[in-house]
Amino acid sequence: MSVSLTVSDLKMAYGDFQALKGVSFHIEPGQFVTLLGPSGCGKTTLLRCIAGFLEPQSGEIRFGDKRMNDVPPHKRNTAMCFQSYALFPHKTIYENIRFGLRMHKVPAAEHDALIQKAMDMVGLTGLGGRKPYALSGGQQQRVALARCVVVRPDLLLFDEPLSNLDAKLREKVRVEIRELQKELGVTAIYVTHDQAEALAISDVIIAMNHGVIEQIASPRTIYDKSANRFVADFIGTANLLHCKYAGRDACNLTLDTDIGGFTVTDDGYDRLDDISVSWRPEDMTPLPEGGEIPQGCNVISGMVRNSVYMGDRLDIFMHSGDHVFRASVARDYDIPEGSPIRFAVPYGKTRIVQG
Repeated sequence: MSVSLTVSDLKMAYGDFQALKGVSFHIEPGQFVTLLGPSGCGKTTLLRCIAGFLEPQSGEIRFGDKRMNDVPPHKRNTAMCFQSYALFPHKTIYENIRFGLRMHKVPAAEHDALIQKAMDMVGLTGLGGRKPYALSGGQQQRVALARCVVVRPDLLLFDEPLSNLDAKLREKVRVEIRELQKELGVTAIYVTHDQAEALAISDVIIAMNHGVIEQIASPRTIYDKSANRFVADFIGTANLLHCKYAGRDACNLTLDTDIGGFTVTDDGYDRLDDISVSWRPEDMTPLPEGGEIPQGCNVISGMVRNSVYMGDRLDIFMHSGDHVFRASVARDYDIPEGSPIRFAVPYGKTRIVQG
């Protein structure tokens, strides 16, 4: 059975360093939630507090209605999948998976059936007699995953589990993790600094920075409607420009910047001090020289600094005033360095963010 998780005003310090500064959130049963942020933001500390490996200075952790602060790790019915896999090199795959069942005091008569089922679920059928050194990195990660799911945890915890895999294998294994989590229906908390990974696998992303939560939202919302400058800049790639509020009408807001005015679709913005205007590279459409400006679009003009062929697209870096902006266009688009260029960005794709 999956459970909900509630964290209330959690604080944790290492000496004078405040790793968590009053973190609060709630996770519904069966959700896949990613803690995302740069190194040192507090995400791994938070995960270890949830697992019981660290004791916070204050605040509360609840699994469902049960307060867990004083419950030792081995009694929390969680399972953690580590970055380093944490496999026993001298034990077989079967024995590595069995270790978790022994720790949870599952009757020995049930071990074989549970282990075989876990191995089948992660694609390790027939490999139980091998040692970890005889497996690839992806297979070793699947062993670590099987050892977690075999104990049927209430919470499945992941501490950057794919960091040791190459890029292509990371994509494959993260899909497998997400499919397995859905099949089990277990609540999962996943720590990563990889934005693409978080967007690909999460129901909810919790963006963290310097021990605080900057935003909690679905992947689509956190990408399209970032709450502030940090989130917009950290999640994917964003063009950001400080601006000042200049006015509004029935549908739109106008903004002043040092490269000209911008219009933004009014989405109920209420805080209009200390703001920036933000737009994504893929929302920039190049305009032909002398062509008409599409209705409902901002225009950004400048000079091509350089372009980078990315295989599926061409990324153009352009100077505009004292700024450099990035645009993603069709892979066959061709323009020399130093050429003047204009881009259209729809009002609805231009956002206001705090900071």
